[in-house]
Amino acid sequence: MKKIVLLIVLLISIFSCSDNDDKPSESYVGKWTLTRMGSNNPAANSIDVLEWEESYAFNSNNTFSKTRKKEGKTTTISGTYSVIKTNDQIQFELNYTAESDIVASCFSKAKENLYIINSTGNLYGTWSVCDGPVMVYEKK
Repeated sequence: MKKIVLLIVLLISIFSCSDNDDKPSESYVGKWTLTRMGSNNPAANSIDVLEWEESYAFNSNNTFSKTRKKEGKTTTISGTYSVIKTNDQIQFELNYTAESDIVASCFSKAKENLYIINSTGNLYGTWSVCDGPVMVYEKK
């Protein structure tokens, strides 16, 4: 009887411990810098000119900041993020503390979505879905 009770307690303790995918992993915590910008037009994608400098800094406490330098002006905004991991990619939902024109989103100036394709290791914006530029970031 004691063995059965011990086995049940052991099984409960094993199954009650689980990984939390919302916790940051070292693979994406750090600074990501914009390295490529283009359009969905294949002819324009061959032009490798950045219209501005931009970076994201992801912290281990699920906070982040985004900085854009354009025409001599630097803008920095911050907020919190959540993570969803799949087999092929890591998806981020960024929630800013205030609305800003540097938020690259189709629907909101206070929320943004990004993703890392595991096979490339690059971070991508989703702004291109609604005619914004294709934006690719690399971890520095």
